[in-house]
Amino acid sequence: MAEGRKPPPPPPPSTGAAPKKPVRSAAPPPPLPKATKDRAKLASEAMALRDEQLKARVVYVDPSLQTNAELDAITAKVVEELQELQRAGMKAKMPADPGQIEIELIKNLRELLEKMVSARREHFLRHKVELIQRKIANLYFTSEVYTKPEDAHAAKYDHADEALLAALQRHLDAIVEDLLTFQYREPGAREQAIDRIQRFEKKLAADVLARSRPELERLLGLYRDVLLVFLLKDFRESLGEFAWEVVQQSQIARGGELSYKILEKQFPRFRSVFEEKFMDRLLAALQEPLARRMQDEPDFDFRPATLRFAADPRIYAEICGTMCNTIYGYLHGEGFLDLPVSWQMQVYDN
Repeated sequence: MAEGRKPPPPPPPSTGAAPKKPVRSAAPPPPLPKATKDRAKLASEAMALRDEQLKARVVYVDPSLQTNAELDAITAKVVEELQELQRAGMKAKMPADPGQIEIELIKNLRELLEKMVSARREHFLRHKVELIQRKIANLYFTSEVYTKPEDAHAAKYDHADEALLAALQRHLDAIVEDLLTFQYREPGAREQAIDRIQRFEKKLAADVLARSRPELERLLGLYRDVLLVFLLKDFRESLGEFAWEVVQQSQIARGGELSYKILEKQFPRFRSVFEEKFMDRLLAALQEPLARRMQDEPDFDFRPATLRFAADPRIYAEICGTMCNTIYGYLHGEGFLDLPVSWQMQVYDN
């Protein structure tokens, strides 16, 4: 060692403690309830929304429209004769044992559904999931930019523009009404004032949505992944039990006309049970992976409002409606389901 130089100071004694890691906030609550009774409640709410959507979309023929009475009579006679021939042909082919028909219905339903949710149709299923994503995005945007007037005071706002938007929406109708009734000297001033307040509202809404867009994109990605796994794996693997439950509980092979396909008049019972069983499986299958994926985001915590949104029954009503309508259209195209005309419009428009 050179003369005059001091040795370096010894290193500080080790405390044995590992360096501290950044602390992440507590795991978020699951977006879907774990308890069966809570999932049943959510399923019931979603199915009620689904029924409301259907009632709003059913199109009936206007009874006031003028028709040709002679042509109507001829058409009715032809339809009656065709139905009689069909019934006669079916009776000749049908076994007398409803149990045998039930077995065939279960078998055919399972086989058709297995074809529909097979890996060969993954591209088609991805297209349907993309449609669901767009519907979820619309619901999300609505929940982000619109607060019910009665909920505005109870809500908690993270940013100034959110609070300002909620306040403006509460009073927008009254403001526009004032602008309409005010007196103006300059022509066009009324329209300019109304346009300006409406553009201001749209600007606030755009600012709110721009800030929440990254979170929405993550959420939509999660739904895409878990829905594809559900359709191609979870739902597909349960199709034997699913088809058995639907056919048995809808009683489509018991009483009335017997057929190896689902008749039009049997469709309401079939649909009710089909969607109930589909919804049960959907919520049960999505609960765990959706919660896990939300917690696996290492650098991203979903806001409480987004977690509440993920439990919104409207989401699952949309998923059920989109997928079940798609299935009905497929079964109809395969000749397994006689779909009512009022349903064909919305099924093929899905």
